[in-house]
Amino acid sequence: FYTDRYGSITIHNLESGTVVTVCETKALDGYVLDTLPQTIEIRGSGELNELTFYNSRKGTLIVRKLDSVTKKPLAGVVFKIAYSDGRFVETDGGKMNSNGLYTTNCYGEIRIYGVTGTVVVTEEATIPGYKISEGDKTQTAVVNADSTTTLTFYNSPAGGLLITKTDADTGERIKGVQFEVRKMNGEVIGTFTTDRNGEIYLPSLDAGWYNVTEIKAAEGYKFDATPAQVCVKDGQTTQLALTNERFSRIVIHKTDSITGKGIYGVAFMVYDSGRNPVEQLITDQNGYAQTKTELSAGQYYVRELEAAEGYLADTEYKTVLVSAEKNSLIEWENTPITAQIQISKYAAEYNELTGQAKGATLQGAVYEIIRERSGAVVGFITTDARGVAASAPLPLGRYIISEVTPPAYWQLSEQTFDVTLEYAGQIVKLADYDRPAKLSVSITKSGLKEVLAGDMMTYRFTVANTSNVGLSSFFWHDKIPYDVTSAFSLTTGTYSHRLAYRVLYKTNCNEYRVLASNLLTTNNYALPLSSLPLQSGEVVTDIYFDFGNVPAGFQSKTQPTLTVFVNPNTINGYNVINRADAGGQYSEAWQTAVASWITIVRNLTKSDPLPKTGY
Repeated sequence: FYTDRYGSITIHNLESGTVVTVCETKALDGYVLDTLPQTIEIRGSGELNELTFYNSRKGTLIVRKLDSVTKKPLAGVVFKIAYSDGRFVETDGGKMNSNGLYTTNCYGEIRIYGVTGTVVVTEEATIPGYKISEGDKTQTAVVNADSTTTLTFYNSPAGGLLITKTDADTGERIKGVQFEVRKMNGEVIGTFTTDRNGEIYLPSLDAGWYNVTEIKAAEGYKFDATPAQVCVKDGQTTQLALTNERFSRIVIHKTDSITGKGIYGVAFMVYDSGRNPVEQLITDQNGYAQTKTELSAGQYYVRELEAAEGYLADTEYKTVLVSAEKNSLIEWENTPITAQIQISKYAAEYNELTGQAKGATLQGAVYEIIRERSGAVVGFITTDARGVAASAPLPLGRYIISEVTPPAYWQLSEQTFDVTLEYAGQIVKLADYDRPAKLSVSITKSGLKEVLAGDMMTYRFTVANTSNVGLSSFFWHDKIPYDVTSAFSLTTGTYSHRLAYRVLYKTNCNEYRVLASNLLTTNNYALPLSSLPLQSGEVVTDIYFDFGNVPAGFQSKTQPTLTVFVNPNTINGYNVINRADAGGQYSEAWQTAVASWITIVRNLTKSDPLPKTGY
C-alpha cells in the first residue's frame, strides 16, 4: 500500500477482532525509514481504527562546482566522497557508488541523502578547459541529521575568451545575440549566441588575436556591426564586454487602483500620430507590457482594448511622446469590480463549558480566503461580537473559504465554502456552525484485592483523553502508598499516537526529578525504581508521566504497570490505598480524573498458640 497525497492509507472491509501489523517498507527521498512495526486490533463494525507513523528528515550533503570567473555551474566534474574514517559515502538505499566517486549533474551539483557524520570531499577530475587548484581540491564538513550541508568548489578556466553582452542603459545581460569569431588571418572559428546570462565562453581558443563581430542583435536592440579585436593569452580567460542600445519603446504598467498590484492580461493598441495601428500589447503577470516594434521619436496614442476579468475598462486614448533611444513609461490604473463575502458563525449545540445555547452567535472564528484560480491567500477575516466576519471588497471571481481558528472552547468547522462573486456590489452571505469542545479524561487502575505481607504486587493503569479536542500539558500521575510499600519497578506501556514524552519521580526528600526522557509512546519501556541513587531513608512517593500536547482520542494501548514491595511487618488486615489521577488543559480550562484501588494485606505469622483440637 502507498500513502495518498494526504499521507493516508485507508483499508476497508476488515473484520472486527482481526489483528493487523503494519510495517513501513519505503520512505520518501530525504526521510529516514520508520522500521518499528505497529499492531492494532480492529474494533467494531464501522468504527475508524487509526495508526500513525512518523518520518524524520535525513541529513543531506550538497557538493556544488562553479566556474570561478562566471560562477556558472559545471557538469561532469568527478569527486571522491568518504567519511573521516575512510568509509565511502553510500548513495540512497545503501547502494555503494564505485570507489566513492560521484559526478556533478547538469546543475553542477551532487546531492546525497542520509549522510550523518564528518565527510571528506576531494575533487578527482575536472572537465576540459578547467584546472584543479591543488590548495582547494579537498574540503571537510560535519553533516547533521535533519539539516543540509553545502560545500562549494570553484575551477578556474584554463584559458579562452568570455564575451558578455549587456544593455547600454540598465546593464542587464542580453541573451540571443549572435557573434562570429575569426582569427586575424581570416580563419573562421565559428558562430556563437549569448546564453540566458548574456555570455559566450570559448575555453579552448589558441593564444593570439581575434576579431569578434556581431551578426544579429537581440529583439528590441539596435544592431552593432563594429568588429572588436581581442587578444587571448595562455592560462588566462580574456573578457570582452560589449553593449547594445535599445530601440525607443512605450512601456505600460497597468495596476489595481486599490491594491496597487499589477494586472495580468489587459490588451492595448498602440497607434502612430495619424492613429494608425502600430502594435497590440498584453500585460504580463506583473502588469507590464512594452512595444517590440522599433519606434522613431514622435507622438503616439495608446488605448485599452479589453480589461482583465473583474475590472472596468478604460477605453480613452492616451497621448505618449517618445524620445530617441528612451523608454516612455505610462502608469495606468483600473478600478476593480468588487463584491463582498460575509460569514455568520453559530453554535451547533449547547456548550457546557461556556454556557452558550444552540444557535448562539460566536465571536473570534478566523477564516482564510483563497483565490481559486491562483491559489493565493487574499486575506483572513474574524467574526465580531455579532458573530459576523466580513471581507474587504474583493474582485469578481471564485474563492475558497474555510475556518482556520475556532473560537475558544469550540471545535474547528470541517465546512469549506466555494463561492463565486459574479456582479458588482454583490454580498454573498454564508452561515457556519461549530460544535462545542467537550472535555473528558479517564484513568483506571487495578491490582490485587489481597496480598501477603512481604510479597510483590503490581498495579495496572489505563489512561485516555476522551475529549473531542486535543489537550496540552497532558499527564497521568500515581501516588505510591509508601507507608507500607516501596516502589520496585515501572513499565511505561504504549499509546495510540506516536509522541515523545518523559517520566519523573518524586521522593520524600526531593521534588520531581527526571527518571527518563525522549521516550516514544510506541515503545514499552521497563524502568527500575529500586536502584535509584537515593539517600538513607529516602523513598519514591510519586510517579509522573508528562506527555505535553496530545490529540483527541489519545489513550494507552499496552497498560502501564507499577510494581511495589509490601513491607513484611505490615499488620494483618491493613488497607493499602493507591491513588492516581490524569489531566490536561484546553485553553484556560483543566480537565482531570482520579482513580483509586484498595488492597488488603494478609499477615499470617502468629506468635499466639493455636487452639487445641481432638478432645
